Amino acid sequence: MMQTWLIISWIIFGLLHSLLAGERVKAFFSRLMGKHFRYYRLYYSMQSFLILGGILAFQFSQEDTELFRLPGYVKIIILFPLTASLLIMGICIQKYFFHLSGIDVLFPQKQGGQHLETGGLNRYVRHPLYTGTILMVWCLFVLSPTSMNGISAFMITLYTCIGTVFEEKKLRRIFGEAYIHYQQRVPMLIPFT
Repeated sequence: MMQTWLIISWIIFGLLHSLLAGERVKAFFSRLMGKHFRYYRLYYSMQSFLILGGILAFQFSQEDTELFRLPGYVKIIILFPLTASLLIMGICIQKYFFHLSGIDVLFPQKQGGQHLETGGLNRYVRHPLYTGTILMVWCLFVLSPTSMNGISAFMITLYTCIGTVFEEKKLRRIFGEAYIHYQQRVPMLIPFT
């Protein structure tokens, strides 16, 4: 039963996260909030963070079933891709934190215009933060193979893959031909494919 609630929680998170990121909803809030709309991304990020924290608190407060056991050496080997995933995510968050979180509205001197990023990790995949996230959740599942961790890893991967499709459409709209050429050269989530 708790697994069902976890799935429902992830679905609600995904729907709410996507809905609030949609152009129509943002246009509605832009009209509603007026000059305060510049804080929308910050509110959006805080709301997402709080809901995500609630889901994780629920997940880890439940008794869970271990699905399988792996030898210790496999867990040691998994630490390498886990470290890589955390490094990838750390680089992306450090590079884009102010803009992605909406905190840049509080530091106008750090605000930058939108430009197509094709250097750094973006030379290998178009969405390195998503790649790092998916790699991390599956490494964590292998380290602690419980039903709740498996559900979360699956739901996060599903949402990330679906969200990436919509993100790609938005980026094509913003950057036009430049993004289309970038799509042809660089894989979406899996490097060297």
